[in-house]
Amino acid sequence: MERKENPDAMFGETWLFFGCRHRDRDYLFREELEGFVSSGALSHLKVCFSRDDPEEEEEGEEEEGFTSAAPPRYVQHNLLRNRKHVTDILLKQKGFLYVCGDAKNMAKDMNDALLDAIRAELQVDQLDAMKTVALLREEKRYLQDIWG
Repeated sequence: MERKENPDAMFGETWLFFGCRHRDRDYLFREELEGFVSSGALSHLKVCFSRDDPEEEEEGEEEEGFTSAAPPRYVQHNLLRNRKHVTDILLKQKGFLYVCGDAKNMAKDMNDALLDAIRAELQVDQLDAMKTVALLREEKRYLQDIWG
């Protein structure tokens, strides 16, 4: 990763929100991703598993007013749990958001979650949140690699 290749360059925080169906079958690059956190290439790794039994999963983290012991099942829920950090990085620090996944549900749900996060953190209405997201897209700071 570029951070390792250019250690003197200034990089902001890097967050990876990763979701798949099953921890034991689909979390294919677990060691590598956790290694990126250990090495500092990633600042935060937030994972979720949509089809695992919540009773068998590790306890969820208490973040941003959420006190549920159940871990989030979908990436958009993880984004919302961390909305203060996400909106700060995107809007104040001029960060980037890349979304990869299926176009049918996940991309729409992530877009809706981003709108909700912006509305809540900036205390604006839906139209202003939509304008903010449109600006992020125009500036190429909210990009999607999605498939049907």
